[in-house]
Amino acid sequence: MLTARMLDSARRHDGLLSRTQLIDEHGVSRSWISRARRNDLLVDLMPDVYRIASSPVTFEMKCRAAQLRSRGVGYLSGWTAARLAGLRGMPERRLHVTVDDSFRISMPMWVELHRSRWYDESDRIERPDGLLVARPLRMLFGLAASFNQHRFERAAEDAWHLGLVTPAEAAGYLEQHRCRGKDGVAAMERWLDKALQHERPAQSHLERRLLQALEMTGLPTPQRQYPLVLADGSTIHLDIAWPDIRLAVEPGASWWHGGDAGQARDQARDRACGEQGWQIVRFDESMREQLDASVAQVVRIHRRRARDLRNAS
Repeated sequence: MLTARMLDSARRHDGLLSRTQLIDEHGVSRSWISRARRNDLLVDLMPDVYRIASSPVTFEMKCRAAQLRSRGVGYLSGWTAARLAGLRGMPERRLHVTVDDSFRISMPMWVELHRSRWYDESDRIERPDGLLVARPLRMLFGLAASFNQHRFERAAEDAWHLGLVTPAEAAGYLEQHRCRGKDGVAAMERWLDKALQHERPAQSHLERRLLQALEMTGLPTPQRQYPLVLADGSTIHLDIAWPDIRLAVEPGASWWHGGDAGQARDQARDRACGEQGWQIVRFDESMREQLDASVAQVVRIHRRRARDLRNAS
């Protein structure tokens, strides 16, 4: 019963066909659609949106279904847009879709619909696959309204690291839109108070966890992504550094992420730092399970390093 043209259309839409597509583009009747559903050729995914029975349900399929259901009026936003943009640790359990306040079509429970008076089509972009998603700055504002402070800052640093936003851009966007609602404003301001002091984002969740833990120890605040010029004239950036005592901490990846070549590069870099009088303390990913012990060790090394330099002078 399904024609080659229907199957091709479904393939281009993540395995989906909508009632509107079937009637307007493929010329079938409502009774034809009912028979196809009864015969399990088409399976309801949400009202008036069907998946080809042989197509497995995926995150992308659900995103497409929400867009088909909203008839292109809204856009995928919040953590849904963030996951599609490549941010790590974004939830899948519910999709976020932002629409104009006048939008009245119902959605299933796994779609969180944001009817907003703050709706501007310039806040959305179309991906190469045709999905409409929030622009990165609008996406970031949505995350600020949805997450607690710790989780939001992790996401914001991730977006910065991926080149999707910069703190300066986020500050300008916040200043432009803060009057349109309170949700997310405070979280954005707290992140910007820290981020605007740095030129580069934290490179990993592991680094951010270590920085937050070090804040509680009473050690002087380290510099992030500190630029160090090596003897050959090249510049590297040390993840967490105390330049006054030439001490740096590198919460790096494990052997499994870089193999022997990655280890050799790290060792060569550490030796080059040693030529400049720097001590490098390097942790692998096992630090995740030993964070408290690792932080205590950094504190002891910092104090010993500071004491030795004082005595040497």
